[in-house]
Amino acid sequence: LLRGRRPPTHLFYLWCLTSAVLYLFRAPIAPFDGLDKASYLIEELARLLLAPMTLHLFTIFPRPLGASAKRSRAIPFFYLPAAFLLLLQLDLVLFDGAVLLGGRAAAAVLVLDRLELYHIVLLGLIASGVLLRRLRKTREKEPHRQALWIAVGMAAGYLPFLGLYLLPYSLGLDWPPFLTPLAVLPLALVPISFAYAILRYKLWDLGNIIRDTMSLSVTVLIGVFGFSLANMTVHRLVPEDLALGRTAFTFLSGLMIAGLLIPTRRGLNTSLERLQYRSRFSRRRALSRFGRELLRERDLEKLVDRLGEQLRLGLGLNKTNLFLAHGQTLMPVAVEAGLPDMLTFDSLDSDFWECEYESLTGVDELSQELTVRQRLFNAGYRYAFPLEVRDKVLGLVVTGYRDDEIPLSNDDLELVRGMLNQAALAIENAQLLDQVQRQLEEMVRLRNFSQGIIQSSPAGIAVLEPSGHIHSANPAFGRLIGEPGRIEGRPLRELLPLDPVPEPGEGIREISFRDSDGRQRYAQVSVAPLGRDAPEDLRVLVVQDVSERIEMENALKEKDRLASLGMLAAGVAHEVNTPITGISSYAQMLLAETPESDPRHALLKKVEKQTFRAAQIVTNLLDFARNREPGQRLVDLGAVMTECLELLRERIEEQGVTAVWTQPDEPVLINGNDGELLQVFSNLALNAVQAMASGGTLTLSVETHESWVWACVEDTGPGIPPRELDKIFQPFFSSKLGSGGTGLGLAITYNIVRRHGGEIRVISQPGEGSRFVVELPLRIR
Repeated sequence: LLRGRRPPTHLFYLWCLTSAVLYLFRAPIAPFDGLDKASYLIEELARLLLAPMTLHLFTIFPRPLGASAKRSRAIPFFYLPAAFLLLLQLDLVLFDGAVLLGGRAAAAVLVLDRLELYHIVLLGLIASGVLLRRLRKTREKEPHRQALWIAVGMAAGYLPFLGLYLLPYSLGLDWPPFLTPLAVLPLALVPISFAYAILRYKLWDLGNIIRDTMSLSVTVLIGVFGFSLANMTVHRLVPEDLALGRTAFTFLSGLMIAGLLIPTRRGLNTSLERLQYRSRFSRRRALSRFGRELLRERDLEKLVDRLGEQLRLGLGLNKTNLFLAHGQTLMPVAVEAGLPDMLTFDSLDSDFWECEYESLTGVDELSQELTVRQRLFNAGYRYAFPLEVRDKVLGLVVTGYRDDEIPLSNDDLELVRGMLNQAALAIENAQLLDQVQRQLEEMVRLRNFSQGIIQSSPAGIAVLEPSGHIHSANPAFGRLIGEPGRIEGRPLRELLPLDPVPEPGEGIREISFRDSDGRQRYAQVSVAPLGRDAPEDLRVLVVQDVSERIEMENALKEKDRLASLGMLAAGVAHEVNTPITGISSYAQMLLAETPESDPRHALLKKVEKQTFRAAQIVTNLLDFARNREPGQRLVDLGAVMTECLELLRERIEEQGVTAVWTQPDEPVLINGNDGELLQVFSNLALNAVQAMASGGTLTLSVETHESWVWACVEDTGPGIPPRELDKIFQPFFSSKLGSGGTGLGLAITYNIVRRHGGEIRVISQPGEGSRFVVELPLRIR
């Protein structure tokens, strides 16, 4: 009654049956104005409940009026005046009005009787207003006609009773007695109009009403018969002097019977329902269980498919569909001809989202365009059920009639509504899970995307721990430092010459180092914090390899320097060669005319030698400045070094130096110019011999490393001071300038090696000799 889920017609049936049973089984009690107290109270209770139950009925029948929550809160107040008047009647009957009315008096009885009449009139007027509002707002054909017949029957029955009986009685007027039947007889039109409206326009609910009435009636009869049997047994078996025992046994038996009434009625209702639906009973029960099973389904697509399938099978519906919310729109799960492709929340008024369901009709307010309800009706749908969870719109379920074109009964509608309430929770859970799954997939995609960027970045990127150890690094970092293996957990100082490590925001620092293969590398290093959400104190080290750029810059500088030197060499050659040639010619002419016994012959010989030396210096300077690109071919480096030793054999023997050279078993081929390469190794070997003034060992060797060949020239001389190591390849730098050195031999050697795509480096310690390593790209036949 308080929930307001069903029309309270069953209470009328129950009360009529209870009144008859109590009348039949009542015990003789003291008379009260010529009537039994029990009969009088039953009559008063029926009279007091008539008006609030009528108002209650019109608020929920044939369809609930207003929001469910508001209606449920207002319904108890309908019965509050009746409860107060019943309390006064109980005081009058049981206590002669001593508690509330101050004693039984004719005036009190008259006032109480008039209050009951006013109560009936007031609530009757309110019920009539509710009925008129329903007539005005209901546009559907069948509910409108149903409400119209009820209104006509109530008007035809209550208006004569109001005008010919209640109004004169309440005003204290004397009315002719023959008018009383005219006032009472039209009241029969009220139940007749109710019955006709229900049977004519709600015939599909008749079976449910009969089933519930039968189960309720049989349950009450069982309860009354059982209580009467128990009461009779107690009175026969328990002596009269044990009045307290009789009362206790009667009370306990009443409790036991009351406790059995609910499961008894449930069992009777289930049996009658099985008889009513026959083959469809199991499918309806499966539909009820399916609502609970939906909560375990997490796949939204499967959930929607199963929901539509179970609705069609369980109730025998001809068609169903579901609109799911996407933002502020509703999209149909199954697209059909004539069905709207999209609905908006605004296309359905707020009253729709507050009701439990709505019957669709093709008759609506006049407008140029079809409304949403009309379009759904034209598509074959007859009911619309909103899906909401915690005031959040999830979607809309629309269904048609049953396969035999019979509308759904109230039980069917309640069954669908109950299942959809659970389905709404399941849909929300599935949507939330789907949303979480999409977010997880997006996070994984973004993580893989970020990791892909870092892994494919040409710059070396490493994450540093506060201790200076490497937490993680990308492959480019390992390739840059020449450590392709695992470097996580290793100290950064072992891999890069960074001491101290730059702080975040310090800027770019340029460093140079040799990788594991001994190659000179140049890099720019910067450090930044890892990020706000990252573990504390982790830093990102970015190492950009700029070796190629530095080499290009050095090459450009070298070209500029050589260009300037070429201009200088050309000027020197032009200015110096002419006088040197003249001096050399004159010295040779004088030398030819001067006998060897003449003391001037030795002087002229020295002049001739110095002129040749000056000419050679100018020639070397021109060769250094030209930077020519000679033709290249396959050259056997072992043969070149063998030829170099043959050319310098006499000089090596004069110096007392021992030459060590082992010819490789197979040719070591490179792409180059044999004449220039011979000049390279001749310069290196001659410098080594000159460094060993008191004798020593000259060692020549050739080694191959993957795609490179290392040609080494090593001596056992005094070595090169550390401060001069960075200068020995610069033009005009020589430690033998005072003894005939020009400072161009190693500079020319350096340029030739670079033109061949190689590198030259020197390893030397004072007192331990020197080792020159020429790295040239290996060419395989």
